[in-house]
Amino acid sequence: KMNPGCRDPRPPLDIRPITLNFELFFGGHFEGWDGAVAFIRRGGMNAKALGRMYLITDEQFNDVVLQENGRRVDCTRLVPRVEQLAGGKEYLPPGLKTYGHLLVVGKEAAHPVLTFTTTENDAPPIGRPSEPYVKIIVAGIKETYPSMEDREIVEYLLRADGVRGRIQPDQLANWVAKS
Repeated sequence: KMNPGCRDPRPPLDIRPITLNFELFFGGHFEGWDGAVAFIRRGGMNAKALGRMYLITDEQFNDVVLQENGRRVDCTRLVPRVEQLAGGKEYLPPGLKTYGHLLVVGKEAAHPVLTFTTTENDAPPIGRPSEPYVKIIVAGIKETYPSMEDREIVEYLLRADGVRGRIQPDQLANWVAKS
């Protein structure tokens, strides 16, 4: 099932690529994707997670976190206000497991850069993502990083737990080429 979107349907004020000093991994098994989904975790000095930043409102961020955790968008305030989050490094909203670890990973202009993932304790077992899910991720990478070659995208994804050793490189290259 698709998420209904934010109560405030306005598009982001800005969209930009971001590279984080985290590593990508896939875990769990989620019915909607028939496979594992993406998370990030702290990695070594050379860890690299590709992402995209969206400049959205505080309420939109709350709605996204609600939906990614399987909650209804119903005016429930789950996430502290962005101004409060900006003062720390992380926040653990009570009762969330899947994407219940909010992180402040930087600052862009006057805005904190926030993301969410799972905690180390709540991380689901490493799992293999489905072809449709990988293709969605690849489409996002190609759109956000248009100068990346397919070969580089394959190399990037093969470093991720859940892909490495579970999806053959030639099969992954085929998915990347078709995305």
